[in-house]
Amino acid sequence: MREEDLLRFVWVADPQISPDGTRIAFTRVAVDVEADEYRTSLWVVDAAGGAPRPLTFGPYDVQPRWTQDGTRLAFVRKTEAKKPGQLWLLPMAGGEAAQVTRLEGGASEPAWSPDGARLAFLSGTNPALDDPKKEKPKNAPARIVTRPEFRMNDEGFTDFDHLDHVWVVDVAASGDPGAATPRQLTTGRFKEQNLRWSRDGKWILFVSDRRREPWFDVEDWEIWAVAPDLAQPTDGAELKLVADIHGPLNAVAEAADGRIAAVGGIRPSPPRSYDRPDLLLFEGPWPRTAPRVLTRDCDGDIGDGISADQHPPRGGGAMPLGFTDGGRAVLTVAGRHGAAMLARIALDTGKVEELTDAQHEVIAGSVTPDGARVALTLGGLARPGDLYLYDVGKRALTKLWAPNDAWMSEVKLGEVEELWFDSFDGRKIQGWIVKPPDFDPAKKYPMILEIHGGPHVAYGVAFFHEFRVLAAAGYVVLYTNPRGSTTYGQEFGNVIQYRYPGDDYRDLMAGVDELIGRGYVDEQRLGVLGGSGGGLLTNWIVGQTDRFKAAITQRCVADWDSMYYSSDFTLFTPVWFRKPPYEDPQEYRERSPVRFATRIATPLMVIHSEEDWRTPIAQGETMFRALKQQGKEVVMVRFPGESHELSRSGAPSRRVQNQQHIRRWFDRWLQGKPAPEYDA
Repeated sequence: MREEDLLRFVWVADPQISPDGTRIAFTRVAVDVEADEYRTSLWVVDAAGGAPRPLTFGPYDVQPRWTQDGTRLAFVRKTEAKKPGQLWLLPMAGGEAAQVTRLEGGASEPAWSPDGARLAFLSGTNPALDDPKKEKPKNAPARIVTRPEFRMNDEGFTDFDHLDHVWVVDVAASGDPGAATPRQLTTGRFKEQNLRWSRDGKWILFVSDRRREPWFDVEDWEIWAVAPDLAQPTDGAELKLVADIHGPLNAVAEAADGRIAAVGGIRPSPPRSYDRPDLLLFEGPWPRTAPRVLTRDCDGDIGDGISADQHPPRGGGAMPLGFTDGGRAVLTVAGRHGAAMLARIALDTGKVEELTDAQHEVIAGSVTPDGARVALTLGGLARPGDLYLYDVGKRALTKLWAPNDAWMSEVKLGEVEELWFDSFDGRKIQGWIVKPPDFDPAKKYPMILEIHGGPHVAYGVAFFHEFRVLAAAGYVVLYTNPRGSTTYGQEFGNVIQYRYPGDDYRDLMAGVDELIGRGYVDEQRLGVLGGSGGGLLTNWIVGQTDRFKAAITQRCVADWDSMYYSSDFTLFTPVWFRKPPYEDPQEYRERSPVRFATRIATPLMVIHSEEDWRTPIAQGETMFRALKQQGKEVVMVRFPGESHELSRSGAPSRRVQNQQHIRRWFDRWLQGKPAPEYDA
């Protein structure tokens, strides 16, 4: 496995099963090497089996959505990568796709009415301001900022005059789909998302946080409804509150009798650093404010997955969520011990039955209206994601398409071994060892410790290209889920609140000691690498110990004080720190790795993206300059035009370059190979 193999992967995104369960439409994602872009097109496969076939040829087609009768497919198409997408319709009996919308702000998230006569969708179009004939200024005007959150990583500056609002368009079953004029239903200062029609077709449901100053409290999204026949767009007066709790409501599904299942959670006071997502059931008349928490006693996460560098970089997709067994249970995803399984949750007892095994991860999926079948993108340690069908009644999983099998069969992969070990206080920690091809336990190998970010995410049984490249270069790779990781329950995830970094560092060192004790790791050739929260921990580690001979910190945090003031999200609530830095600077200083810069002796590579607004690039520059001033071994690799998501969805060529730098830095310090480009 080599760095450039990234360009060969094909990803299955957003699998959408037809209402009758006989076909699955999905977004195929692949790399156009010459254009240095990801190309997306729509494909379909029969649930009974057979080769998938293309429905469109892209290059930027996403979000396929079936009508209830399965005769038409709505989707979003961009004609150019940087232009907004528009809604299109494709007749499934044959014929060309036809354009439905031509809105200045584009269209996304199409949702069919039950009778197939209308499409609800989101658009940032502002009819009062948008005039395509109006000449745009040569230079963008100054921005007036009145809110502390005004830009978002990988999205850009928020245009508060063009937020996503709910629209609807009448789409005749025959005739010209573009003949009808789309109508705006919502407007104002709050955006909407996660559209779906009520089962009776009388309402369009959506999720929205409609607080004026949400940054001073915990995350809190409600379920709202708007009537599709509203004469004038509303900013709130005509909206119906459907469900509300003190906390977030994310994915939503409605049963035939009007009950609503949602993934979210009621947030306690004072707030916690980590809150495990639950499955909630809302019953009774609107507004519903007292849900049953069905998974209160579950020890994992509901509706959440695990981290990997090979999830589809474009194409989207959501976790499956839907009622099954005549409304007696709900299908969704349960994350447990580094895996993400399709699960059936009984509504009477809350019992969680895992339907897929713990050696795979559910990446995305969809459920038929009757809950009989599920389309899944399922990944594992050996493959990044294949297309599957799950038959609920038969408890049967069938693989329909494995897009990477042909070329990956030519690539020799080493074994991945799971391990559990005791940390300093007896707490059990889970990890995985990626071994080189032709691994020989009698040899001594250099080792690299990989650390995930978050901190509240999880590594696990996913396919990691980066880990495989390093293993193929002769390294044993160790990755773990130290305390603070998800999929191990509420207490395990929240135990690091106000102590991050801290004992999680000791968990990581216990994992390294466990692996060295097996006899095949050369403890004089240890490397450490992490990104985001893992970059923070990498910086912390090299300030606490000299046992690592090389380190790489990516999109890191070095100084919590400046991070508080410059990140795209606010730290106003006492979740990570008890007080702001101007009131208690000592707490921020004690947990900032740059404080230990004089202790650092490990050669350090700093990798950062210049448009990273989650952990702004000044965090990486802080580590680089602190070590440079002392004349220590340090180099900085900067990626222009990239965000915090470089290693997961950055431009293909830059993702390859990123991995090449990682390998060459470790090769230099752990294998003695020349890399003169890093000399001062």
